[in-house]
Amino acid sequence: MRAGFIIQLDIDICVDIAYYIYMRSWSERQVVELFQLLFLRQLGSRVDKGFLVLKGGCNLRFFFKSIRYSEDLDLDIRTMARETLRKNVNQILQSPAFAQILRAHRLSITHASDAKQSGTTQRWKLGIRSEETGLEMPTRIEFSRRRLDKGILFEPVDPEVIHAYRLSPLLISHYSRETAFAHKVEVLAHRRETQARDVFDLKVLLDAGVQPEHVAQTVRTDLDQACRNAMTLRFRDFKGQVVAFLAPEFQEFYSSMDAWRALQDAVVQKLRELMP
Repeated sequence: MRAGFIIQLDIDICVDIAYYIYMRSWSERQVVELFQLLFLRQLGSRVDKGFLVLKGGCNLRFFFKSIRYSEDLDLDIRTMARETLRKNVNQILQSPAFAQILRAHRLSITHASDAKQSGTTQRWKLGIRSEETGLEMPTRIEFSRRRLDKGILFEPVDPEVIHAYRLSPLLISHYSRETAFAHKVEVLAHRRETQARDVFDLKVLLDAGVQPEHVAQTVRTDLDQACRNAMTLRFRDFKGQVVAFLAPEFQEFYSSMDAWRALQDAVVQKLRELMP
């Protein structure tokens, strides 16, 4: 009896140690990413998945093997009144059931505000606390009604991302490589403040097998300005906006001027090839 007790105790201790190591292995970026995945699951249980389309950095991260974590969760939405969406999102964020799910993953929401609620954009700003480290990370959830583009796919999130957090499969509508590429060219050309992450994301999509020729006509008027803006970016911009958000094992490689210049040149060259 005593031997059986000791064996069971040893198993319990091993499970506890494994769980502790698993939890402690999460970086600050992973804490935010885990929250994003848990929120998307809750949102999909309340709102018709066909009404929501994931875009931006999370789309690249969850479906196209991007090594850059996204601080914000961006979606396009259709066929839903502003107040209906606001009510649904607030109910999720304030729900005791969702709080319990977060606690099971050693997370909590420290604050949440529906900072912007216009006819075209609805935005929430949040603080996510890791109970393991005690640190609080900012994040943002934003829905846009400006347009819903072609190239929408309904697929499971990359299993590697899901398995990292011991989650069950999650299906989401998201934009295809080509549509995401067109979006990135557009924002690189027109964003008020040029961001190095847009250049990095274009390279991610090129490496993921995008066929930019298929969208060249769509982005034709933006290509020249996108190239000009890309060339204004400096290595310090890249380090602050991209390297700090990369998975740790990739940060050393991309912390060099040569890596940035090679990436920048590759993207600009491809954009110039698409010009008429």
